[in-house]
Amino acid sequence: MALDRGWLNIAKRHYLRLLHTSEGSRAMPSHRQIDTNPLFYYTSGRWLWNEREQLEARYRRFDVPSLQQAACQAIGANKCMSFKKIGEGNYNKAYRLEMEDGQKIIAKVPHPNAGPQVHTTASEVATMEFARTVLNLPVPRVLAWSATDQNPVRAEYIMMEEASGSQLHEVWQDLPLRRKCDIIREFVDVERKLLSVSFENGVAGCEPAIVTSGPQEVIDHIESTYCIGPITRREFWEKQRSEMQFHGPWTSSAEYLKSVARREIKWINNHANPQEPSKTPWQYTNPQQKSPEAHTALLEKFLTAIPYITAKDPELVSPRLWHPDFHAGNVYIDAQGRISCIIDWQGAWATPVFIGANPPLLLDYGIDMLMKLPENFKALDDTTKDKLKYQVSQSILIHTYEETTVEKNPLMYKVMHHPHGQTLKQLEAFVGSTWDNCLFPFEECLIRVESEWRHFGTNEPCPYHFSAEEIRQHDEEAGTFNKSQELWKELQGVLTDEGYASNESFSKAVEILGDLREVGLSGLEGEDRRSFDKETRWVLDLRSH
Repeated sequence: MALDRGWLNIAKRHYLRLLHTSEGSRAMPSHRQIDTNPLFYYTSGRWLWNEREQLEARYRRFDVPSLQQAACQAIGANKCMSFKKIGEGNYNKAYRLEMEDGQKIIAKVPHPNAGPQVHTTASEVATMEFARTVLNLPVPRVLAWSATDQNPVRAEYIMMEEASGSQLHEVWQDLPLRRKCDIIREFVDVERKLLSVSFENGVAGCEPAIVTSGPQEVIDHIESTYCIGPITRREFWEKQRSEMQFHGPWTSSAEYLKSVARREIKWINNHANPQEPSKTPWQYTNPQQKSPEAHTALLEKFLTAIPYITAKDPELVSPRLWHPDFHAGNVYIDAQGRISCIIDWQGAWATPVFIGANPPLLLDYGIDMLMKLPENFKALDDTTKDKLKYQVSQSILIHTYEETTVEKNPLMYKVMHHPHGQTLKQLEAFVGSTWDNCLFPFEECLIRVESEWRHFGTNEPCPYHFSAEEIRQHDEEAGTFNKSQELWKELQGVLTDEGYASNESFSKAVEILGDLREVGLSGLEGEDRRSFDKETRWVLDLRSH
């Protein structure tokens, strides 16, 4: 990635303050000793700030011989001959064990940040079994598991069959467009199966599943075998939220949304610390970000609007299973290009359809649709040609997806064309993290709801109001917020707003931070320059490591 002058100028105009981190949030890596055994330690990348905290959240030690023995018992093998870490994500590590007789097994061990203990693993195992046996989806068979660390392994684990085929993200770019269209049609079939079972229970509960649609023998099997809840989404359990009674059950999607807002109001009032340094010091924050009153005022506005803006269509509000990480890294295809396995069901949940269901991440809905190349294509430069070819191929894939969805999965098509559907999804995504992430986009959604209120199908007036002065201040901030988004978009694939860089992009990320530091220094003089120089010297230390 080239460090072009365009976004360096963005940094100069809008980011002089970003490197000026407060005492206590400085990104200098800690030198405290941490066990760096690659079996247990995160090795796929680095964090340029808050690294110790991030690594500790992803460190999981366990007893390797006991895990090997448990794997042997699961498949009737005598001895494990090979044990290797084959992958890791934000929340889990995966290991391949090969036995003396040639059998292979995958062991998945969750990180400490994966979610609530016991519930997270038990829910994933049940969901995988449900998806495999009830929905007939290509999911690895679970061979053994433990939802507690009170075992010889001293960790929770899931042992499963190894996924067959190749990960889709490894081959996607090289596939011909016709083959990609075939895979997109298969995605539609998977989504249709996921949405085929509707639960009468609320969004999540702690009770036997009650099913409202499907063949009677399937309904009987589900209701006698499975329970719904409690919800295991991580944001419901972070920090002191784990001690709060906001984990379900909920009787409706409206009650679910109200619960999330009330949870955050209670957490902010009881635990938010305005003096705590930002843990992501370079992420944009508006002037109200550290004001508990500003957060609760917006959350109260949202609460008043929920009864009016929640979808009314019974199908759209019905809870149905969804895989929120249905991306190319979690999908395997066989030699014929057909989906052979879907993995990582840890985050799957029974969601109100209008909130949780989304088109595949393989589709870029940010493009302008273009179904064929322009007549002057051959005369264009190579960069423009590449952009146009991408635009056309994505347009064809989106058209294929929507055409197939209309035919085979009308409920999903209804979700995609629900009025204000994207605004409602964004509200649900933002409402539970205004303090930990950013308040501005939540306020943006609420302003949009008020401005478009007459289109929500109610005769009642909007129950809240933003004054002209509040909207003026918000609009003034919009430019800075949008520039921040532009910067992070430019850095996509190199550095995230949490400071993460892969091993391959780490050097480039450090180089970029150094350039940003120089930009900041060039805009300051006197004591401000000396202070900024002192407080950002850790960037130079990163360069020297």
